[in-house]
Amino acid sequence: MRSAQFGTAIPFFLEVLKSDSNDFSVHYMLGQCYKFNGQLTEAIESLERSEELVRISESEERSQTVYLALGIACQENQEFERAVDAFLAGINLCPEAWRLHNSLGLTYKYMNNLRAAVNAYYAAQEIIVSVASKQHSETIKLEDGTSALHTDPEQIYLTLKSSPDYCTVLNNIGGIYLESGDLESARKAFEESIEFIPDGFDYPPPHIGLDEVNNRS
Repeated sequence: MRSAQFGTAIPFFLEVLKSDSNDFSVHYMLGQCYKFNGQLTEAIESLERSEELVRISESEERSQTVYLALGIACQENQEFERAVDAFLAGINLCPEAWRLHNSLGLTYKYMNNLRAAVNAYYAAQEIIVSVASKQHSETIKLEDGTSALHTDPEQIYLTLKSSPDYCTVLNNIGGIYLESGDLESARKAFEESIEFIPDGFDYPPPHIGLDEVNNRS
């Protein structure tokens, strides 16, 4: 599986399940192999079984991974309502998982529900900013004996710029505004996305989006 030999891996996972059919991780990996092998129906079946098992016994982090994979498999199979249900179930368990919100936004976009899509993307953005802010915030004692929360905006900025997560979500927001015809909001989102592209990271989508805004203006 790690060497992308998904078709070769599938029989081995099936063999493992003969002796332990209740291992959520095996169903998950089998489902991912099916998905990357283009067998989406089988992928969804395996991932749904993994989801049933993970609800019973596993951590939120592992649940997030399973729901994300299941939702994406349904999305790729154009079962959009089913994908929404999977993402929302994952968000219910793991509300701070920005990738679930981001993928939910993409699904709504495919369904042409642009308002729901942009709301989901904004939720993903807020989570990313909140996590970065918590990393660089501390409670300090004031001279009068009270306490106050101190944040470091520069470090927050650098954290947001250190990975492609933030610029990706901003680009997605820009894409929704562009599709809905709100060119000024699209421009603002694309420009901010470009600002937060990590150094050395090749990410052309917001540049392409901004060019499209300029062409339409």
